[in-house]
Amino acid sequence: MSDNDQGFSAGALANRVLQRLPGGRYAQEQWERLERRVMTELKERLDRVDRSATVSVLAFSVESPSGAPRKPGPYAVGSLLRELLEASVEQTREQAQHAYFAAALKSLVPDEARILSALSDSSGHALIHVMAGPRLGMATHPVLQNFSAVGRVAGATLPELTPTYIRRLRDWDLVRTLPEDPELKTKYEILETDGEIRKLQERLKKSGQRDVLLRRTLALSEVGRALWDACRISED
Repeated sequence: MSDNDQGFSAGALANRVLQRLPGGRYAQEQWERLERRVMTELKERLDRVDRSATVSVLAFSVESPSGAPRKPGPYAVGSLLRELLEASVEQTREQAQHAYFAAALKSLVPDEARILSALSDSSGHALIHVMAGPRLGMATHPVLQNFSAVGRVAGATLPELTPTYIRRLRDWDLVRTLPEDPELKTKYEILETDGEIRKLQERLKKSGQRDVLLRRTLALSEVGRALWDACRISED
């Protein structure tokens, strides 16, 4: 017989003895009440240890002793999600908005922040999409999107990545694309004569395709404007 079986038999025997003694039922009820209290306190202690362990796991999963990032385990990820869900219960609209802004800004690279800055004091920048299609027919498909000089204007270190930067900013709903702006006519013409566009047009021509240039305007979205205003960045 195992230790558990022996413990169970002893407990059952004690219960039968108590029931037969005068006042035994009352004593048994008191014993069960004490037992429940002990189990409750034990559970609370285990829960505190569990929460403490979770914090340790989170800290360890984020950074190793050498300072190198570590991949968080499923337990840490679950704890993070639980914390987010708990925070969502009491957060205000302003807190939710600022949480989104913080997440967006943490995902940006410096060049993208420069583009946001350039758009903040402008009504819009010229942008073109290059579409390709067969020589006959109306169907087209994009071959180059978000081509703009805004990266160079903003002083981006890698202006050649401007199309990618714009796509990422749009993914966070910080910028938007508007229809062609007649006041940017000269800017469109300059973009359309850019060396990269010319080379792309030549490749399409050699492959038997035609190109279509779509003029658009890049500007801050409402979310992007709200973020900029919330940061209260000035020229000072």
